[in-house]
Amino acid sequence: MSTSTMSSPRTDVRRPKVAGPDPAAQAEGLAALISLAQLFAADANQVPFQARGHSGIAVVIPARDEGAALGGTLRSLARQTLRPDRIVVVVNNSTDGTADTALRYASAEGSVAIDVLEMRGYNHYRKAGALNCGIRYLLCDGALPPGIRYLLVMDGDTELEAHFLKRASRVLERDRSLGGVSAACLGKPISGGTPWRDFLLMVQKIEYGRFAATRLRRNVHTMSGAGSFYRAAALNDLLDQRPDVFEERESNLVEDYETTLALKMRGWRVTSNQACIAYTDLMPTMRMLLAQRTRWARGTVDEWRRYGWCQATWLSILGAILSLPETGYEALVGIMLARALIAGSAGGDARFLPLAAVWSAYQGLSVRHLGWKVVLFEMALIPEFIFNLIRTYWFMRSLVASYLGTARAWI
Repeated sequence: MSTSTMSSPRTDVRRPKVAGPDPAAQAEGLAALISLAQLFAADANQVPFQARGHSGIAVVIPARDEGAALGGTLRSLARQTLRPDRIVVVVNNSTDGTADTALRYASAEGSVAIDVLEMRGYNHYRKAGALNCGIRYLLCDGALPPGIRYLLVMDGDTELEAHFLKRASRVLERDRSLGGVSAACLGKPISGGTPWRDFLLMVQKIEYGRFAATRLRRNVHTMSGAGSFYRAAALNDLLDQRPDVFEERESNLVEDYETTLALKMRGWRVTSNQACIAYTDLMPTMRMLLAQRTRWARGTVDEWRRYGWCQATWLSILGAILSLPETGYEALVGIMLARALIAGSAGGDARFLPLAAVWSAYQGLSVRHLGWKVVLFEMALIPEFIFNLIRTYWFMRSLVASYLGTARAWI
């Protein structure tokens, strides 16, 4: 794996302000400043972890312009039935009040201990760089210390179900070969404001819900960037082989998937759990949706090409190959229906009615946990067919772009 030679952005550690000239607080602050000065004199990237609770869980949250959403993220962590010991919020070149939001929650009475790091200067490696910044802050002698048994990384706009941390830790405790548990992501409730935007939000909500309910859990394709719960021993194993948990390359569009592949190559398995629910933001416009999904698909294909056909990639590559005939069939049916509608000769064939009825029932039953409105929406078949065509477009576009070597885009 490559090691970057680019200069890293400067990181500032921000603390909540303490009001009033309290002598005890001043003494404590002086001791902290002396300790901090000693740490920076030794190594500016290392701060030894001191457990502030008993769960053994630390959290790293990269946040860029998440001032409006970060409060919900931190509240969801405070409501956990198994609360983390420490939260590190990495403010990644934000232009809004993200840092102020984090500091406000850090100073609240009874809150989980929160450290706020601000990255100054251009961050070439985007989310991977911000995640590594937070992880380096926790390292001691190049590894996560014994006080951290598990590390959760999550987006600054993600909200966790109240039992997420307890359930994820139990999953890892039951199976020592697991390196991590991926969140089962669901879309946050949001109104589009127009019928077209409502349609886009609905199909994304259905996509997340179906994937969470039917995902293969033996050894999942990738850990979710919205919420990934790692075993510290697995990350330390990875750090023995390379300088950072998340590889810092400007071409790394899917840092969560690349790290998943690296863990698998080290012999670790990763899984998902339906009860470990994370609520994530949905894309309200077609432009934002295509940019996001094209990045995901392009990044995935790029990593397949980097790693090749191996124990970590073969199942995902095979799944993509097997999906190509279905993709071609759907595209062909779409073209035929469009031509028939234009010619005014679209007519039904009774022989296809039983097949359509079975498929309609399957589509509806597979999302029944999302409510009856979603079931009826899916049983109509046409909306899902339209979204599948859109999905086909961004996958084929990403496949071609990867092999042609066109410029990569980030959202």
